[in-house]
Amino acid sequence: MIQNILVSTALFAVGLATPLLAQHTVEWSNATANGNGCPAGTAVVTVTPEGDEIAWTFDSFGFDLVGPSSASRFCRLSASAKLSGGFYLADLKQELTYGGIKTRVGSRLSVGVQSRFFGKNLPALVRDYPDGTSFDSLFESAVAIDKFVIYAPPSYFCREGGLSGLFQSTLSANGQVTSSRGSASLAVQGQNVTFKATSGWLACPPQS
Repeated sequence: MIQNILVSTALFAVGLATPLLAQHTVEWSNATANGNGCPAGTAVVTVTPEGDEIAWTFDSFGFDLVGPSSASRFCRLSASAKLSGGFYLADLKQELTYGGIKTRVGSRLSVGVQSRFFGKNLPALVRDYPDGTSFDSLFESAVAIDKFVIYAPPSYFCREGGLSGLFQSTLSANGQVTSSRGSASLAVQGQNVTFKATSGWLACPPQS
């Protein structure tokens, strides 16, 4: 799916053959995490030295169920993003990592992400393990990549220091056990988000 930010796909064609002039595509700041799956003090946010990737990791986002019971956990993430000015294509990559175990009969698990970037709703990323299926894994990774067209005229955005917006995401983890002999456990480990230009013309890097 191509999502558009200040879009003019016809004008963008001019930039496709031009080399990238600035490698630093995004500046992340003001990251938060709130919800019953990530109480205060249980989430850590890191940004890579290159600045293109932001990651949330969790200490206690999950549950352990034995016998008839259910659980629902969520965490709302938010971070400010300032993008380079220019005319370019870019990928927003989301990676959700988790692990868990469930009995084949009498239990179900699901984990998912619903995100927005610069006001655009992204397709939901969901992994479901229904009753009748087994699941036993210490580490699983669910990845989604969405493409964006950036049309941010350098004459304005270089002076302003970049194009500003928000990344917002709601992570959810759900489980249910219906059998007295059933069990289900799930641990959400983290979410990594990377924004990188793939082709086009970056006129100036984002600035604080």
